Order: sequence, then C-alpha cells, then structure tokens
Amino acid sequence: MKVGFIINSRVPCLKAIGKGMPPWGMLLGWDDAGSTMSFMRFRWLARFQPRGIRYELYRPGSFYNVVVFIKSMGTLCMELLHRLRLAGTTVVFEANVDYYTPWNGAVPMREMVPTASQKKAAEEITRASDAVIASSSHLTGICSQMNSRCYWVPDNILPELCPQVPCWKKIGDGRLQVWWSGMANKLFDLLAAQESLSRFRNRIHLHLVTNDFNAEKIKWHPELRRQFETFLKRIPHTFHRFKSITHLLKLYSLGGIVISPRFLEIPYNLGHSEWKITLGMACGLPALASPQPSYQDVARRAQPDAIRICRTQEDWDEALEWACLRMQQPSESAQTVVRRHYLSPLVAKHHLGILRRTLYQKSQN
Repeated sequence: MKVGFIINSRVPCLKAIGKGMPPWGMLLGWDDAGSTMSFMRFRWLARFQPRGIRYELYRPGSFYNVVVFIKSMGTLCMELLHRLRLAGTTVVFEANVDYYTPWNGAVPMREMVPTASQKKAAEEITRASDAVIASSSHLTGICSQMNSRCYWVPDNILPELCPQVPCWKKIGDGRLQVWWSGMANKLFDLLAAQESLSRFRNRIHLHLVTNDFNAEKIKWHPELRRQFETFLKRIPHTFHRFKSITHLLKLYSLGGIVISPRFLEIPYNLGHSEWKITLGMACGLPALASPQPSYQDVARRAQPDAIRICRTQEDWDEALEWACLRMQQPSESAQTVVRRHYLSPLVAKHHLGILRRTLYQKSQN
C-alpha cells in the first residue's frame, strides 16, 4: 500500500514552479520542510508504518492507493483531487484549522477569521474527499456535517525526542518556570490569563519560546500591543528563539509548567489540537490551560496532577498556587497520558487504520 502526501497546498506541478517550487519537486515531491506540520502529520507517522506500507511525498506519475491532502486546498489541490479520483485513487483531506466557522466579532488579528475564499475552499475539498481526518475532536464534529467519513487523529510526539526528566531545580531567583511556546503572532493569548499571571509575578518566571516577536507584533491592533507590552513589563520573562522541536523539548526538560491560555469566544481558537501542551507534558511538565476542546480531551484521559483546566481567573489563581507548591516535582501522570495516547507509533497505527478502512468502504460501494 502506497500513500502520497500533499502538505500545506504544495502541489508538485508545472504551475507551481513559479510559486516557489524547486524544479526537482516534480521528481521528489514538494515538502514544507520548515513546517512542524510536515513532522507531526507526515514524517513521524511515516517512520512507524509496517512493512509493505509506504508513506511518501506525492510525486507526479507515481501510483498511490491513497493521497492525503494535509491542510491543503484551493485550485491546484482540487484539480489534482479530481484527476486522482478519476484514476480511482482514494483521496483523504486532513483538516487542521477551522476555516469553516464565520465570525463577525472583533479579533486581535485578521488571520483568525477565515476569508470567504478560504471557507469555500475548505468546504469544497471536505465534501469532495473520500474521507476527512481532523486534528481535533472539535474539528471532527464540524467536518462530519459535510462528510460522513470523518475521523479524529491527534497530533503526535516522537518517543526519542522526549527527554528523561531530571531532578528539577528552582532557577536562580527561586521562581517557578512557566513555559509558553508558539508563533509570536499568537502571544496575545497570554492576556487571557494576565490577571493571574500578574498576581504571581513575584513567584514565577515566564519563558516564551517563539519566533521574532518584534516583527510579528506590528500586525496587532495598537491597543493590543500596548496591553501586551504593559503586561510584559510586570512579569519577569525571557524570550527564547524557537530553533527546533528537539531544542524546545530540551528547554522543557528544565522543569516547571507549560501554559496555554486562549480567547475561546473566537471560533478559530476552538479547533486547535492539543500539541501546545502535550509537548511539555511529555517532559513531565503539568499543563495549565483554557478549556479548549482538545485540552479537555487530554484532561479526560489524564490524572488531575497532569493538567488543570482553567475557566476563570480564580481557576488560574488556584492552579498557579498549586504549581508553585509542587515546583520541584515532575508529573509522572503528564508523561503517562502522552505515552498512552499521543506517541507517534500509536498515532501512526490509528492513522493507517483509517486509511485502510476508507479503502475498504470505497471498494464496497
């Protein structure tokens, strides 16, 4: 069984050469090598497939039983999809962002509201595919309204990237290390817990692992920039440049907690996967997080000392107090829930099972 992958709309075709594809992409496939999407939804899963199963980048002219479109939509993707289906190839779309739900309220940045063309393209490929795989249970519910063959496959973590947790020590000033990671243009989400984080400013040190904040913040509304910069002035903090997933997990292995506040009145934020917290949990960091659906999925699978869901500022206060009191204690429960549900070998098996099921169901029609 051979499975081809299209990642982030990188369709290897002559039309794509003018859009940044190197000429050898026609022979080797066109990977978005700098994207974590390529690792967690393709490369890591490919490593754990059994003999006789091959996951590879889609290459024109090769035969595939299944072609998977990961966060890929638009004109070139739909042209390829129709050609594949005419040839009898099974097509699966992987949804990773909620481009389906409109929002008319205020947002910190315009990218959090799908454009009319994004919504149309997402709905078109969702309906046209033989099956849909969504990266969160919330997205699965949305996509299942357009395609009855819709399945949830969470993001995953490569086992050897999860370091053994050392004996944690307080940093020099005796504060709890509080870790947040993500794209700099999403840092404003920390304001969802700013009151509590500010109240604990004498007991915590905030670590932000991200890309260029100074370049990204200019995209924010001026008032939002002012609020965030005022918040940072109150909190002891350190920026760390994101280098790689391996480097991120080495930072996490220093100990502390991982946090992920979110503004959840915005539909876009409801569809995210659990990866932002499970990477830290794999290193023994307890997670403190807003009630995003995927985080609640983790909480239902975990013991209470692995993750705290914080719905109010009072919840954040209580969780931070709890974390400060257990500062030098790695959470074995946090690691356990990752090992049981989110490691790459487990997710790879689940992913392959869905593809096989889709092939079988299609053969019965």
